[in-house]
Amino acid sequence: MSEFGNRPERFHLAVIGDLRGSRALSDRSDVQLRLERALRDLNEKLADSSLAAGFVVTLGDEFQGLLATSPAGLDVLLFVEAALRGIPLRFGLGWGRVSTEFREKALGMDGPCFHRAREALVRGKNEERWVTVSGFGPDGDRILNGMLSLLGAVRDRWTDRQAETVAAVRRARTQNDAAEVLGVAKSTVSEALTAALYTPTAEAEKALATALSVFGEMAELQSCSAEGPNC
Repeated sequence: MSEFGNRPERFHLAVIGDLRGSRALSDRSDVQLRLERALRDLNEKLADSSLAAGFVVTLGDEFQGLLATSPAGLDVLLFVEAALRGIPLRFGLGWGRVSTEFREKALGMDGPCFHRAREALVRGKNEERWVTVSGFGPDGDRILNGMLSLLGAVRDRWTDRQAETVAAVRRARTQNDAAEVLGVAKSTVSEALTAALYTPTAEAEKALATALSVFGEMAELQSCSAEGPNC
């Protein structure tokens, strides 16, 4: 995690998440507790790697955090998705600089990355998107949002059993272990993963992580070049 008070010039990734339709949930208080627990576990998981400012609940059912690298955004999406399985989520990701001093949690911080994440989240709400990004340049944003649109469409077609199986396999790493955790036969896990298009989805997610890295570096270099040699 970044030293508090530091104001680096390099780009960071702001992530703002929202629980879709949370006001209509009958067990809203339980969902809130699950969210807080998930963010606590996420902060612990990323503390020694890509976390720049911890994830925290902000407004109502929204939460946000700050990452030191763009590919780590995918790690956050998958982690929160698995932890809050069954709860519709929406995310806005913004790539850019931080204007204020760093804090332990991503509260009271500001800068282009946060503005872009907010703009992306609003666009996602208007267009019913799972994840929307901003700040990676016109071409980067278009390509990344296209990839995320397809991944979101696949997820929208998952049944509860398929989503549960995918989450179990991500945690267990092998189908055998996932089958044991779920208390079903390995063939049942395999059938659910096939129906969920898990293999091509996982491949697309790896490609997405690469694209986030490449377009992130390009956007940062282009911004620095435009600002001159003192960047």
